[in-house]
Amino acid sequence: MRSLCLWLAVQIERYLKPLVARDEFASKDDRQTACRLFSPAVFYHTFEGGSPLITVFPTWTAYVGIDVAKTKLDVVLRLGERAIHQVFANTTDGFAALDGWLSSFALFPAQVRVCLEATGSYSDAIALDLFARGSTLSVLNPAVLVDYRRSQNIRSKTDKLDAHLVARSAQEKQPRAYKPLPAEILTLRALLPHRDDVQHMLRQERHRLEAGRMTDGIEQRVRTPIQDLQADFKASEGEIKAHPHLKAIWRRLQTIPGIGWLTAARLLAHLGEIGRFDKVGSLVSLAGLAVKEHRSGSSVRGKAQIDRQGRKDLRRSMSMSAVVALRVSPHIQQWAKRLQAAGKPKMSILVAIMRKLLHIVYGVWKTEQDSQPALAFPVAA
Repeated sequence: MRSLCLWLAVQIERYLKPLVARDEFASKDDRQTACRLFSPAVFYHTFEGGSPLITVFPTWTAYVGIDVAKTKLDVVLRLGERAIHQVFANTTDGFAALDGWLSSFALFPAQVRVCLEATGSYSDAIALDLFARGSTLSVLNPAVLVDYRRSQNIRSKTDKLDAHLVARSAQEKQPRAYKPLPAEILTLRALLPHRDDVQHMLRQERHRLEAGRMTDGIEQRVRTPIQDLQADFKASEGEIKAHPHLKAIWRRLQTIPGIGWLTAARLLAHLGEIGRFDKVGSLVSLAGLAVKEHRSGSSVRGKAQIDRQGRKDLRRSMSMSAVVALRVSPHIQQWAKRLQAAGKPKMSILVAIMRKLLHIVYGVWKTEQDSQPALAFPVAA
């Protein structure tokens, strides 16, 4: 009886392979490939108490790789070793067409895994749209795709090839699922660059006015935008400070030495939610402050240095905070003196303070408590 059930299960699995129906329409101007993949169910057999049990499970997971450009989306659906490519517009109508195309395949929602490369503002809209439609989605760091391309020894680069690589990378690496940031964080991320741009334009106009090489008419025309920019600058700062859901953690971050209201706002914008980081090392890597060593055998003894692969703006903010903290915090001053006594150069000490501040940020945010120097510097306390 058992051998009969085993033979029956093998025969069922053999004949219920994916059915592929293709209709190809080709011309000089247009070529479309319509493909429907019907995912079968394989009957797995187990035995409990001598009785055969046959259970139905879906056997395939489709991986969808999306290469995002300014005006178009190159999409590759990969099922096993088969793949199909399609192009959609990077617009709302294109998103709807993509959803309809994915829905045309006979696959359960749990069997479809979508993955795309983060390309700044170009990929935000499609990521939010796919998430809102209930897709299982992952957003890859572009550096991950670059390293994966090198690991596959691929030298060519096209949008179609990138979409294939994204799908294959998702199939092999199984990246974590995407979760969009709260609306207030997205608003803050938009406000901070606007505030910086207005400050830069305001500085330009003031320098032009101070140069004094203009007639009275031109001077008045320069003063008018300065007044408008000053009003816009104050309004932007007021909006940054007015987020009710972020006020608690925003004020708590300012209890850390060297971190003022603007740096605290930048930390909120860059980090979003502390739950995204499973350990403090991930936060340090995001700022590009992870230590990179270069040693091999007995002859290669390169100096350790930071990798600088993270966000430059976050690293710049922490650099200024480290300078201020070293000036105002006695605990950090004593800690820096111990590092100096150990023979560390000044720049290494500054980087160490930057890393230490990020560790404190992680602890303050995670525990929802104000900064406590006695815990951060137990020897110096």
